[in-house]
Amino acid sequence: MLVSPAMQTPMPPDAAKEIEYVKSMVARHFPVYDVKVNYDVVEFYCRIDETTLEESFDRLREEMASHDYIPMITYQKGEHVVIVGKRPRSKHRSIYVNLVMLIITLTAMTFAGVMDWASYADVPSSETFSLENIARGVLVFTLPLFAILTVHELGHYFMARKRGVAASLPFFIPSIPPLGTFGAFISLRDPIPSRKSLLEIGVAGPLAGLILAVPIAIAGLMLTNIDAKPIPDDFESGSIFRVAFPLMYSWIEELSPIQGDYLLHPMAFAAWVGFLVTALNLLPAGQLDGGHIARAVLGRNAKFASWITIAALVALSFFYFAWMIFAILILFLGAKHPPPLNDITKLDTKRKVVGVFAFAILVIAFAPVPISVLDSDHSVELSPIGDVNAILSPGSTMEFSFSVENLGNVRNNITVFADSPPQGWVVAFKRNASLDLDYEQSVEHRFDVSENLTYDMRVTCGPSPPGEEQITIIARSLSSQEEEFIEDSAVYSFNVTYPILEFWVKNDTVTVPIGGEANGTVQMNNTGEVDIALTLTVSNLPTIGVDLYEDELQPNHTQALQVSIPANESISFHVFIFTSDSTVEGDRIVPIQVFYFGFNLETIEVGLVVF
Repeated sequence: MLVSPAMQTPMPPDAAKEIEYVKSMVARHFPVYDVKVNYDVVEFYCRIDETTLEESFDRLREEMASHDYIPMITYQKGEHVVIVGKRPRSKHRSIYVNLVMLIITLTAMTFAGVMDWASYADVPSSETFSLENIARGVLVFTLPLFAILTVHELGHYFMARKRGVAASLPFFIPSIPPLGTFGAFISLRDPIPSRKSLLEIGVAGPLAGLILAVPIAIAGLMLTNIDAKPIPDDFESGSIFRVAFPLMYSWIEELSPIQGDYLLHPMAFAAWVGFLVTALNLLPAGQLDGGHIARAVLGRNAKFASWITIAALVALSFFYFAWMIFAILILFLGAKHPPPLNDITKLDTKRKVVGVFAFAILVIAFAPVPISVLDSDHSVELSPIGDVNAILSPGSTMEFSFSVENLGNVRNNITVFADSPPQGWVVAFKRNASLDLDYEQSVEHRFDVSENLTYDMRVTCGPSPPGEEQITIIARSLSSQEEEFIEDSAVYSFNVTYPILEFWVKNDTVTVPIGGEANGTVQMNNTGEVDIALTLTVSNLPTIGVDLYEDELQPNHTQALQVSIPANESISFHVFIFTSDSTVEGDRIVPIQVFYFGFNLETIEVGLVVF
């Protein structure tokens, strides 16, 4: 960055001889037809040949410089005016100021480099300031970043000297880690003579620094892969910073792609800071390098670019607050750029292209949110494998599979379980690759970053009425920092169906005398594909007793009979009916209820005639 002095040209009043002498110098280059004397400057109204304007004005400026005068040419109300003032007495800071700021900045950058390397290499705290660690921090961070900033400022310095503009040596600005510096600037001790010089001096620094930052970035990315320091899989939020690669850095990464989730090498970080400094300096506002370029390309309209830039920074501050500070700094230093001495001669096409190219670099080197805190992410994804719809009957069991993946950036304790399954249902899990074949109601595993596991789920249908039932399975992790659950889930749907049974009463009507007994037989056919277990119950009628039994040879008289029917087979059971002497003659119905997992599946009606 470079800063231009304001044009202050006091001229003592009542100096007719001096005015005539100055007029003679002006007249040698531009015909003068009128003179106006102000308190601090003299205005010479001239006839100008615009084809030779630039060369004539440069000769006039050089001639006047030896006499401590500064000329400026403007176009006012249709007239060309050469304004001449006395060169202000320079009050230059001692070079010791540059040296002191350099030493302080190098110390801060060394400290930043040591801390950056210690964090990157996970150096024990007791060895942070060992000679080896200090040397590594200086080598991989301090020197590369210092070289980029120095080349940037020397680009301004030598171009200013080439254009005959006196300039100071760089003033380096210290900062706290992780950067150690806010950059540097040089002070221009002369007004800039023309738009051409303004453009060339403004663009020389960013281009010079950028040329060095590119190979440092490539070397840093290569070291990132060579050292291969994976992001810790158990870091806490706020302990790691994430830098956003601008478009230019992303293109450079294509030459040396980062092969994994690695920590950025300090040398690559130094190059990143170089790109950031380049982008900030190229903002078309105030006394920034971009402000110089905008003033050269746009002329007086550069003030609009300056205000638009400030407004854009304020808007971006809602996403990254540091931009508000930078906008205030631009306002403090001055949002309006002073004109060059020759503000009439416009840039040629070649230099306009250079100016447009400089702003293109701004676009591809700028990151709206350059640095942010990396939060630990405990995200998890649960994905069913196969169908999530099934048909079940009470008592039947099915198995399903699903995968669980740790999508976060840290190791993650993930628990898999079923969320409130239907009452009486049994849902159990195990890892697919587990040697332990036992299913459990919940399974916990510590996932590595990006780890993916397959789980088996066993579902046993409980006593439910026919219809739809759902089971939600959850993969849940706990964010240690925020103490909240982070989870993903999947829903399995089940159509609960009951077996279809066929009944035949072998004796359509059982006849029994008063005070006597009789037997009836019922055949049941299971037409389904699974074995079923049934409970048969019957209630005694007034003065009539009813028992059920399955085996004729060994009667097991009971009012609640348990029977099992294999798939696609039949069984028979018997109804033993006895009456008392007080039983009344007539027709009766004996109801036999068939229960399947507590659900009344059917009622068998056996006819009875008492005589």
